[in-house]
Amino acid sequence: MKRCALLLAGIVMTGAVAAGPLKPFEASYAFIWSGFTAGVSTFSLKQDSDQQWTYTSRNQPHGLARLYSKASWTLSSQMTIGPDGVRPLVYKAADPDNGAIKGEVRFDWGANRATGNAEGKNVDLALRPGVQDDLSMQIAMINALSNDQVPKGISVFDVNGIRDYEFERVGAETLHTPVGDIATIIYRSHKANSSRSNRYWLAPDYGYVPVQVEQQNKGEVQWTMKLRSITRN
Repeated sequence: MKRCALLLAGIVMTGAVAAGPLKPFEASYAFIWSGFTAGVSTFSLKQDSDQQWTYTSRNQPHGLARLYSKASWTLSSQMTIGPDGVRPLVYKAADPDNGAIKGEVRFDWGANRATGNAEGKNVDLALRPGVQDDLSMQIAMINALSNDQVPKGISVFDVNGIRDYEFERVGAETLHTPVGDIATIIYRSHKANSSRSNRYWLAPDYGYVPVQVEQQNKGEVQWTMKLRSITRN
Protein backbone atom coordinates (compact mmCIF):
# COMPACT_ATOMS: atom_id res chain seq x y z
CA MET A 1 0.00 0.00 0.00
CA LYS A 2 1.41 3.48 -0.81
CA ARG A 3 -0.14 2.41 -4.02
CA CYS A 4 1.82 -0.79 -3.39
CA ALA A 5 3.45 -0.72 0.05
CA LEU A 6 2.42 0.15 3.59
CA LEU A 7 3.89 3.47 4.68
CA LEU A 8 3.52 4.99 8.14
CA ALA A 9 4.73 8.52 8.76
CA GLY A 10 4.92 11.04 11.58
CA ILE A 11 5.04 14.77 10.86
CA VAL A 12 7.04 16.88 13.30
CA MET A 13 5.82 20.48 13.61
CA THR A 14 6.33 23.54 15.77
CA GLY A 15 3.49 24.17 18.22
CA ALA A 16 0.16 22.40 18.72
CA VAL A 17 -2.27 22.20 15.85
CA ALA A 18 -5.67 23.72 16.60
CA ALA A 19 -8.85 22.81 14.76
CA GLY A 20 -8.69 24.96 11.64
CA PRO A 21 -10.23 25.68 8.26
CA LEU A 22 -9.79 22.22 6.72
CA LYS A 23 -12.53 21.66 4.14
CA PRO A 24 -13.68 18.66 2.10
CA PHE A 25 -12.26 18.58 -1.42
CA GLU A 26 -11.85 16.46 -4.51
CA ALA A 27 -8.86 16.82 -6.84
CA SER A 28 -7.85 14.79 -9.88
CA TYR A 29 -4.32 14.52 -11.28
CA ALA A 30 -2.62 13.23 -14.39
CA PHE A 31 0.05 10.73 -13.33
CA ILE A 32 3.06 11.15 -15.62
CA TRP A 33 5.75 8.48 -15.54
CA SER A 34 8.88 8.68 -17.71
CA GLY A 35 7.25 11.36 -19.83
CA PHE A 36 4.04 9.41 -20.53
CA THR A 37 0.62 9.81 -18.92
CA ALA A 38 0.21 6.53 -17.05
CA GLY A 39 -3.20 7.27 -15.58
CA VAL A 40 -5.44 9.56 -13.57
CA SER A 41 -5.61 9.67 -9.78
CA THR A 42 -8.49 11.26 -7.88
CA PHE A 43 -8.19 12.19 -4.21
CA SER A 44 -11.26 13.09 -2.15
CA LEU A 45 -11.56 14.23 1.46
CA LYS A 46 -14.99 13.85 3.09
CA GLN A 47 -16.19 14.76 6.57
CA ASP A 48 -18.11 11.89 8.15
CA SER A 49 -18.86 13.53 11.52
CA ASP A 50 -17.61 16.37 13.70
CA GLN A 51 -14.04 15.06 13.96
CA GLN A 52 -14.01 11.97 11.72
CA TRP A 53 -12.94 12.21 8.08
CA THR A 54 -12.18 9.84 5.20
CA TYR A 55 -9.53 10.45 2.53
CA THR A 56 -9.73 8.25 -0.58
CA SER A 57 -7.47 7.73 -3.58
CA ARG A 58 -8.98 6.22 -6.74
CA ASN A 59 -6.74 5.35 -9.67
CA GLN A 60 -7.41 4.76 -13.38
CA PRO A 61 -4.22 3.42 -15.00
CA HIS A 62 -3.66 3.85 -18.74
CA GLY A 63 -1.68 1.83 -21.26
CA LEU A 64 0.88 -0.61 -19.90
CA ALA A 65 0.16 0.56 -16.35
CA ARG A 66 -3.10 -1.41 -16.56
CA LEU A 67 -1.04 -4.62 -16.52
CA TYR A 68 0.00 -3.81 -12.97
CA SER A 69 -3.14 -4.72 -10.99
CA LYS A 70 -2.12 -2.83 -7.84
CA ALA A 71 -2.01 0.42 -9.79
CA SER A 72 -5.81 0.45 -9.86
CA TRP A 73 -6.37 -0.27 -6.17
CA THR A 74 -8.55 2.15 -4.23
CA LEU A 75 -6.84 3.39 -1.07
CA SER A 76 -8.67 4.96 1.87
CA SER A 77 -7.84 6.31 5.30
CA GLN A 78 -10.37 6.95 8.05
CA MET A 79 -9.03 9.45 10.55
CA THR A 80 -9.92 11.87 13.30
CA ILE A 81 -8.97 15.54 13.01
CA GLY A 82 -9.16 17.66 16.13
CA PRO A 83 -7.17 19.86 18.52
CA ASP A 84 -4.44 17.19 18.71
CA GLY A 85 -4.10 17.09 14.91
CA VAL A 86 -4.65 14.10 12.62
CA ARG A 87 -4.91 10.52 13.87
CA PRO A 88 -5.44 7.64 11.41
CA LEU A 89 -7.94 4.96 12.41
CA VAL A 90 -8.16 2.49 9.47
CA TYR A 91 -6.10 2.33 6.27
CA LYS A 92 -7.36 0.09 3.46
CA ALA A 93 -6.49 -1.03 -0.05
CA ALA A 94 -9.34 -2.51 -2.08
CA ASP A 95 -10.03 -3.88 -5.54
CA PRO A 96 -12.18 -1.23 -7.29
CA ASP A 97 -14.10 -3.84 -9.29
CA ASN A 98 -15.38 -6.16 -6.57
CA GLY A 99 -14.48 -4.33 -3.36
CA ALA A 100 -12.22 -7.16 -2.14
CA ILE A 101 -9.91 -5.94 0.62
CA LYS A 102 -6.25 -6.27 -0.40
CA GLY A 103 -4.81 -4.83 2.79
CA GLU A 104 -6.09 -3.28 6.00
CA VAL A 105 -4.29 -1.71 8.96
CA ARG A 106 -6.06 -0.54 12.13
CA PHE A 107 -4.64 1.99 14.55
CA ASP A 108 -5.27 1.39 18.27
CA TRP A 109 -4.26 4.60 20.00
CA GLY A 110 -5.13 3.18 23.43
CA ALA A 111 -2.58 0.40 22.99
CA ASN A 112 -0.35 2.50 20.67
CA ARG A 113 -0.16 -0.23 18.05
CA ALA A 114 -1.00 -0.63 14.37
CA THR A 115 -2.11 -4.12 13.37
CA GLY A 116 -3.42 -5.79 10.25
CA ASN A 117 -2.17 -7.03 6.90
CA ALA A 118 -0.35 -5.36 4.02
CA GLU A 119 0.67 -7.10 0.80
CA GLY A 120 0.17 -10.50 2.34
CA LYS A 121 2.31 -9.66 5.38
CA ASN A 122 1.09 -9.36 8.94
CA VAL A 123 1.56 -5.92 10.50
CA ASP A 124 2.09 -5.34 14.23
CA LEU A 125 3.84 -2.04 14.80
CA ALA A 126 4.39 0.21 17.80
CA LEU A 127 2.88 3.68 17.41
CA ARG A 128 4.11 7.00 18.70
CA PRO A 129 2.49 10.45 18.72
CA GLY A 130 2.12 11.90 15.22
CA VAL A 131 2.42 8.61 13.34
CA GLN A 132 0.38 8.62 10.12
CA ASP A 133 -0.48 6.30 7.28
CA ASP A 134 0.41 7.27 3.73
CA LEU A 135 -2.87 9.08 3.04
CA SER A 136 -3.44 10.69 6.46
CA MET A 137 0.11 12.04 6.22
CA GLN A 138 -1.01 14.23 3.31
CA ILE A 139 -3.97 15.55 5.32
CA ALA A 140 -1.73 16.15 8.35
CA MET A 141 0.53 18.30 6.15
CA ILE A 142 -2.42 20.24 4.71
CA ASN A 143 -4.01 20.64 8.15
CA ALA A 144 -0.78 21.92 9.67
CA LEU A 145 -0.18 24.54 6.98
CA SER A 146 -3.84 25.62 7.14
CA ASN A 147 -3.28 26.33 10.84
CA ASP A 148 -0.07 28.34 10.24
CA GLN A 149 2.13 25.48 11.43
CA VAL A 150 5.40 24.66 9.69
CA PRO A 151 6.17 20.95 9.13
CA LYS A 152 9.76 20.24 10.17
CA GLY A 153 10.17 16.57 9.41
CA ILE A 154 8.55 13.30 8.42
CA SER A 155 9.31 10.00 10.16
CA VAL A 156 8.41 7.09 7.91
CA PHE A 157 7.90 3.58 9.26
CA ASP A 158 7.47 0.69 6.85
CA VAL A 159 8.15 -3.02 7.16
CA ASN A 160 11.90 -2.28 7.04
CA GLY A 161 11.90 0.18 9.94
CA ILE A 162 11.81 3.91 10.61
CA ARG A 163 13.13 6.38 8.05
CA ASP A 164 13.51 10.04 8.94
CA TYR A 165 12.93 12.65 6.26
CA GLU A 166 13.62 16.35 6.31
CA PHE A 167 10.82 18.64 5.17
CA GLU A 168 11.66 22.14 4.05
CA ARG A 169 10.27 25.02 2.03
CA VAL A 170 12.35 25.53 -1.11
CA GLY A 171 10.52 28.18 -3.10
CA ALA A 172 7.33 29.50 -4.65
CA GLU A 173 5.91 29.31 -8.15
CA THR A 174 2.74 30.15 -10.07
CA LEU A 175 1.66 27.11 -12.08
CA HIS A 176 -0.47 27.14 -15.23
CA THR A 177 -3.21 24.54 -14.77
CA PRO A 178 -6.47 23.53 -16.48
CA VAL A 179 -8.32 25.50 -13.78
CA GLY A 180 -6.19 28.63 -14.26
CA ASP A 181 -2.97 30.08 -12.87
CA ILE A 182 -2.43 29.04 -9.23
CA ALA A 183 0.15 30.49 -6.84
CA THR A 184 1.97 27.76 -4.89
CA ILE A 185 4.64 27.32 -2.27
CA ILE A 186 7.08 24.45 -2.80
CA TYR A 187 8.15 21.99 -0.10
CA ARG A 188 10.76 19.28 -0.47
CA SER A 189 11.10 16.06 1.54
CA HIS A 190 14.14 13.80 1.47
CA LYS A 191 15.98 11.26 3.57
CA ALA A 192 19.50 12.05 4.74
CA ASN A 193 22.17 10.70 2.35
CA SER A 194 19.54 9.68 -0.21
CA SER A 195 19.46 10.77 -3.85
CA ARG A 196 15.65 10.55 -3.97
CA SER A 197 13.36 13.42 -2.99
CA ASN A 198 9.76 14.55 -3.37
CA ARG A 199 8.55 18.09 -4.12
CA TYR A 200 5.06 19.39 -3.35
CA TRP A 201 3.55 22.49 -4.97
CA LEU A 202 0.88 23.53 -2.42
CA ALA A 203 -1.79 26.15 -3.08
CA PRO A 204 -2.63 28.49 -0.15
CA ASP A 205 -5.73 29.76 -2.00
CA TYR A 206 -7.04 26.19 -2.17
CA GLY A 207 -6.35 25.26 1.45
CA TYR A 208 -2.83 23.96 0.65
CA VAL A 209 -4.14 21.14 -1.53
CA PRO A 210 -1.26 19.98 -3.81
CA VAL A 211 -1.32 21.34 -7.35
CA GLN A 212 1.69 19.26 -8.38
CA VAL A 213 3.84 16.52 -6.85
CA GLU A 214 7.14 15.31 -8.27
CA GLN A 215 9.68 12.65 -7.36
CA GLN A 216 13.30 13.02 -8.38
CA ASN A 217 16.22 10.61 -8.15
CA LYS A 218 19.76 11.83 -8.77
CA GLY A 219 18.36 15.03 -10.24
CA GLU A 220 16.12 13.26 -12.75
CA VAL A 221 12.32 13.34 -12.57
CA GLN A 222 10.87 9.85 -12.01
CA TRP A 223 7.18 10.76 -11.98
CA THR A 224 4.93 13.80 -11.71
CA MET A 225 1.32 14.34 -10.68
CA LYS A 226 -0.31 17.41 -12.25
CA LEU A 227 -3.65 18.89 -11.28
CA ARG A 228 -6.56 18.40 -13.73
CA SER A 229 -9.50 19.58 -11.64
CA ILE A 230 -10.38 20.60 -8.07
CA THR A 231 -13.50 21.36 -6.03
CA ARG A 232 -13.66 22.47 -2.40
CA ASN A 233 -16.74 22.65 -0.17
